[in-house]
Amino acid sequence: MIVLVVYVALVALGAHASGKGSFAIAVKRKPRATAGAGRRLLSKADAIPLHSYGADLIGLYSSGHEFFLTVELAGKQKFDLEVDTGSPLTYFPCKGCPLEVCGIHEHPYYDYDMSKTFRKLNCTTSTEDAAYCNAQPNVLLCDTNISYTNTCLFGIGYVDGSVGRGYMAEDTFTLGDELAPAKITFGCGGMYYPDGSNLRQDGMAGFSRGNTAFHTQLAKAGVIDAHVFGFCSEGMETSTAMLTLGRYNFGRRVPELAWTRMLGEDDLAVRTMSWKLGDKTIASSSNVYTVLDSGTTLTVLPSAMHHDFMTHLNETARSAGLSVVVRGTHCFYENQRQSSLTQYTLTRWFPSLTITYDPDVTLVLRPENYLFADTVNLHAFCAGIMSASDAALANGEQIILGQQTLRNTFVEYDLENSRVGMATVQCEKLREKFAPDTPHNPWKFVATVFILLFTACVIGGVSLCLYVKFWSRKPFKYQVFADETLDKEIEMGDLADT
Repeated sequence: MIVLVVYVALVALGAHASGKGSFAIAVKRKPRATAGAGRRLLSKADAIPLHSYGADLIGLYSSGHEFFLTVELAGKQKFDLEVDTGSPLTYFPCKGCPLEVCGIHEHPYYDYDMSKTFRKLNCTTSTEDAAYCNAQPNVLLCDTNISYTNTCLFGIGYVDGSVGRGYMAEDTFTLGDELAPAKITFGCGGMYYPDGSNLRQDGMAGFSRGNTAFHTQLAKAGVIDAHVFGFCSEGMETSTAMLTLGRYNFGRRVPELAWTRMLGEDDLAVRTMSWKLGDKTIASSSNVYTVLDSGTTLTVLPSAMHHDFMTHLNETARSAGLSVVVRGTHCFYENQRQSSLTQYTLTRWFPSLTITYDPDVTLVLRPENYLFADTVNLHAFCAGIMSASDAALANGEQIILGQQTLRNTFVEYDLENSRVGMATVQCEKLREKFAPDTPHNPWKFVATVFILLFTACVIGGVSLCLYVKFWSRKPFKYQVFADETLDKEIEMGDLADT
């Protein structure tokens, strides 16, 4: 009976014989980081969907198209943290933080009293905490002679003038639906702009380099299988992206990555060898230090490079019959009541952008990688490229590659081998396949098998009862003959013979 039930369940699940004494079960699973591995409740790599609060690059709810990672702490408290590959600190408001520092965000401040693992770093009672804090003097400071709190303070400034500050702590984080929980050192604090305003996101997730970086801590804790993470930002009119942690295997869904050297010690940076707009090579684009910054909306170019790029772009637009208007940035539109200029027809009006990285990594990008849709005129598009002089960069001779130019490019940061891999892909399709918004339920398969086994048992039991009652014995078939139809002499003779 048990064998029958198990067999029925296997057949119901799509099993087929694959050899003597073995079965292969056809079960749809989300692809794993390790090729051929079955799905486990916990894994060493994961693909996680990211979101933003608006689909527009320059949107209503924030200054740009920032993507956030949702993390969970004690008491199922959740926080939306902007994924920033341009900074090393992770922080968000905790209870007791002054409103003028931490502001108002998507979720309430973290109530660490609900956690059994929360602790503040203390530079006096813990030599390990003091060493950790003193090893990063550019962002951390032991408060032993300022306010005498003995905590490890953090302070960080950003290009846009915003400032983050608070104190460092440690607690258990959960993210994704497959990775094990991990103890993360993070900041209890907030970020505010010079005018006192705050972002809608709860805080920041630092993904650049250093011991405080989010991915570094996951790798050191052994939560991910390698010190590797990837980022894939989707195209126009989407509010989603994808983050991979560990060596995630997409199979053939992602082309073979082209690798370039990772530069510097603090930045996630590479070397740009050239930019070409159509067939025009952009002046001053050779041998430029380039920071890959997911926390920056627009792309920032050195002044001379920006001037030449915009000159060629304006000439291209005008030769195509488009009008150019300057309002902060250059915007392009068609002088017709029924305009055919849309996000789907951009390639008819604007050329591709070809970027080459050291040594010979070449990406051919669509116009959406340097243009964004105007929020007022649906048939107008603006240049998402800024000059370093306008952005007031301290180092005006480098490129800051923001979300604008990172669209539909899968970028993998391999910090173990100091290299960056790139490939142009359809990030939306990739995310829908490997990181859908519907959370994975690891018990779904177990529940399905249980239901099938229970159903098979019920059907088998009912079938057995019916068989015993009605078909267990072969019925005796006979025929009654009338007496006058029988030949008695033959009948008696037959009996004598026997």
